[in-house]
Amino acid sequence: MRTAFERDYVVVRIDIERMQGGAELAGELRGERDGGIPWMVILDADGAARITSDGPEGNCGCPARPHEVDHFLAMVDATREHMSDEERAILERELRAFAAGLLAGLEERPGSAQYSAARVHVLKGRFTEALESLEAAAKAGFGIEEALSDPALHLLRTDPDRRLELKQLLERHTGAHHVTMVDPYEPGRRIRLAGRVVDADSGAPLGGARVYLFHTDAHGEYRPGVDAGGGAGNPRLFAFVVGDADGAFTVDTILPERYPDTTIPRHVHYEVTAEGRAPFTGQCYFAEDPNLGDSARRAAEERGTPVVAFERGAEMRSVGQLEIRVPAR
Repeated sequence: MRTAFERDYVVVRIDIERMQGGAELAGELRGERDGGIPWMVILDADGAARITSDGPEGNCGCPARPHEVDHFLAMVDATREHMSDEERAILERELRAFAAGLLAGLEERPGSAQYSAARVHVLKGRFTEALESLEAAAKAGFGIEEALSDPALHLLRTDPDRRLELKQLLERHTGAHHVTMVDPYEPGRRIRLAGRVVDADSGAPLGGARVYLFHTDAHGEYRPGVDAGGGAGNPRLFAFVVGDADGAFTVDTILPERYPDTTIPRHVHYEVTAEGRAPFTGQCYFAEDPNLGDSARRAAEERGTPVVAFERGAEMRSVGQLEIRVPAR
């Protein structure tokens, strides 16, 4: 279907946080409309809007529910010139099948109704209600860590105040051994940290340890415009994860960038809370980082700072082993 789309459309993604003038351009195109992101508009050759993703029941965003798919297809029907009826039929069939599978996977889970309500609240700009619904979803048993990688909840993660509330909610309720920290639209090279929390002296696993991880984005910033000079207190990219009985956990994220205009190596911060142990903080570096010279590598080894080396995983993702050694005191 990509070829069929390319005959009619040039897809341009506007990042309101990263692109110079992106927020202004998005505001010019969208006007006073609200209702969350992603939001779409199809322009003609002269830059005039033909149709937007604002349908009869609001922004269809990432179309999943039947009325959202209906409006997305209406956008295509109103603007396609070269896409054939057969190609359009294939598009509808594949999109509806994907959407049905997506919704089925969501709606079969405990707390899914509350989680779905949170997504709607965000699309409507009702952030307090969204957080209340997420709390209810978590208490009902929904894997609330999904909020970190859900594009529909993007605004909760980008607003600094709401992000702190979301962080507190995730800290209370995350119990997963595997977490995805970023949504599909986050720029950067995808990596997986295959972690394990162990005793610093014996190497015995510390099962059930809670790990909080955070790092900079692909621009070296903890949040837009803020790097090491205060951004670490409320980072945009973070996650909580809990080790299994063997202390093992995995986190899918992006490779962080170094702070702008510095030679400090790329790193991921972590804070570990384990039963019978004082809270432990540390960070890891990456073996392939050109800023991690011999002296920095030796210093890291002396301090017990892990240096993660990547291998290509089965999913064509860079996978690095991260062993966190927690002292007894």
